[in-house]
Amino acid sequence: MSEVATAPGAMDFNDKPSFIKGKGIFTLGGLVGGLGLWGYLAFGSGTTHEYALNSYIYGYIFWLMVTLGCLGLSLLHNSIKSSWTLATLRIFEAGASWQMFAALFFFFIPVLMHLHVVYEWADPAHLDFVLKKKAPYLNQTFFTIRLVAYFLIFGGMSAYLRASTNRHDKSQDSVEFQKRTNFATPCMVAFFILETFMLTDLGMSLTPHWYSTIYGVWMLIGGAQAALSLGTVLVCTNASKKAYSSSMSAALTKDLGNMMFVLTMLWAYTSVSQLIILWNGNLPETTTFYAHRGVDAGLGWNAVGASTILGCFIIPFVTLLSPRVKRYPERLAKIAGWIFFFRIVDVFWIIGAAVPHRATNSAIPTPYDFLAWGVMGLVWFAVMTRTVEQAPLVPTYDKRLEEAKANAH
Repeated sequence: MSEVATAPGAMDFNDKPSFIKGKGIFTLGGLVGGLGLWGYLAFGSGTTHEYALNSYIYGYIFWLMVTLGCLGLSLLHNSIKSSWTLATLRIFEAGASWQMFAALFFFFIPVLMHLHVVYEWADPAHLDFVLKKKAPYLNQTFFTIRLVAYFLIFGGMSAYLRASTNRHDKSQDSVEFQKRTNFATPCMVAFFILETFMLTDLGMSLTPHWYSTIYGVWMLIGGAQAALSLGTVLVCTNASKKAYSSSMSAALTKDLGNMMFVLTMLWAYTSVSQLIILWNGNLPETTTFYAHRGVDAGLGWNAVGASTILGCFIIPFVTLLSPRVKRYPERLAKIAGWIFFFRIVDVFWIIGAAVPHRATNSAIPTPYDFLAWGVMGLVWFAVMTRTVEQAPLVPTYDKRLEEAKANAH
């Protein structure tokens, strides 16, 4: 594949992947829907506004997890120089670009303006003995400072990696790859630490009396699973397009399927580990997470949780054991889409049941939930599709995928 054929603006419209063809719709929807929702959340008031804010945090955290998953997989690719990430690398880079982190920070401003509506620890009326003890860490000023630091550091990591791969495409100098490896490897450590703090701040502190030491890893794996499954869907559904046809092979789809299988196993491991440790500990401060989502609560969250056992683990586990599924892009795209859908369900179970104010206390999704998730999804795709075309959709500096296809028997 030549760089000219995949350069921005050089590709025939009919040969463009379907997700890029939808760039205009995503941009228009993201601008109109996103700015409209931002304005309402920032300057609205009343009970409806309160419900909307609490549903919004679910949609926001979901797409933030996808973004962090993209960044984590980009760092992994540059650390170990993997070939299976090459087809999806540009999607990961665009999904975790500095523009994406800037957009996500902008869309968190309404929450910062009404922090006490979403976070119990930010409301002086709810400060009991425990929350007062946590106040040196859980307070609005320090919370905002940490949030700015997270976005700046993650955005900086992403900007460096993207600039380096662009330079590598032009220079074809392998020294550039080694520079990225030297940068990405220590950044992986920093990423894991900062991601744990970030998701603890945004997600776990929704229920400030509860804690879990595995929460950050649990959510990170879920985000990586969502990012990989989404990237697999986008690539495999466009396998016949020029951007991907020269690199798409049974070996590549097998590798993508195997990595989704690994993340499925890791998700199950962390989920079961957290349940066993917290439930057997039998402490009110920790078991409340599952008690609120259990059958005794009578809110329906237990049914959602049970569905994730089937949808997030059993079906993907059994399906991805099959070599035939992983051999064909159209089949792999279907199970990847299934995994991505149940990532939405799983995050709803985690975050939706944690927010303090919902239009309904039950597990039935409300219009606010759909609106928040959908609008943030439009914003995410608007930024991703406008960024992904700024470089060849498959890196030109690494020919391993093309060579593997050419040498396949």
